[in-house]
Amino acid sequence: MFRLAKYLKPYLLLILIAVALLFVQANADLALPDYMSNIVNYGIQQGGVVNAVPTAIRQSEMNRLLAFMSAGNQTAVLADYTLVDKNSADYAAQVKLYPDLAKEPIYVLKNVDPAEITKLDPIMGKSFLVVSGIEQALANPAAAKAMGQAFGFDLSKIPAGVDVFAMLQKLPPATLTKITASIDQKFATLGTSMIVQMSVGAVKTEYAALGMDTSQTQTNYIVHTGMLMLLVTLLSVLCTIAVGYLSARTAAGLARDLRRNVFKKVESFASTEFDKFSTAS
Repeated sequence: MFRLAKYLKPYLLLILIAVALLFVQANADLALPDYMSNIVNYGIQQGGVVNAVPTAIRQSEMNRLLAFMSAGNQTAVLADYTLVDKNSADYAAQVKLYPDLAKEPIYVLKNVDPAEITKLDPIMGKSFLVVSGIEQALANPAAAKAMGQAFGFDLSKIPAGVDVFAMLQKLPPATLTKITASIDQKFATLGTSMIVQMSVGAVKTEYAALGMDTSQTQTNYIVHTGMLMLLVTLLSVLCTIAVGYLSARTAAGLARDLRRNVFKKVESFASTEFDKFSTAS
């Protein structure tokens, strides 16, 4: 084996490229199951909604969410959104995407990086869950009483027609702080992924309220992920072909060099033996 190593030196670059391509191919093959999992989990089960941070949200709904966030979290969330109304420069373009903008202002998510989305996921996810939970509880007196115990007052005793969320926003800061602390404690045992998964339904409901085509959102996600799968598969195939080509060139070159070396040794041996025979004669 070590005797053959010196013959591989001229083909070292081809070998290194082949090894790198094998690494790329292995990663591409391992990525395919993840893409398929995303199609099933996010595309089919979650309707194309990947996280708890909506691309757009009505101002009225955002105000409800903010009521259950700490002051620091409110600042962090609002910093990543732009309020759009009829006087905004991009109103015409935005109203095509979010038809409900014609009725009320909306917050549109800025072009933030994935790290910021990860940061906002648990913040907005918890608020979405609380808001949707209150809405469901108000329709069920027993559930309203149980949820009210977590907030320190009985939701079932609120008179009909009273806007619960407007009332909550008018509570003293100390009471709101107590409520947000209680919410954080309730969700402490849940991981971010679970919070996001549970809040997806509320995000989809908000998209529907904005007038978005949620079925198209689901289709777009599945098609986009499917295209990525095809590209990754194509990359894996190209790597396989390239590795085969480089391996064949290396093997052919190595065989040629070994053959030449053998011929040279045979020729040298024959010449030496001929000289010996000539001298002896």
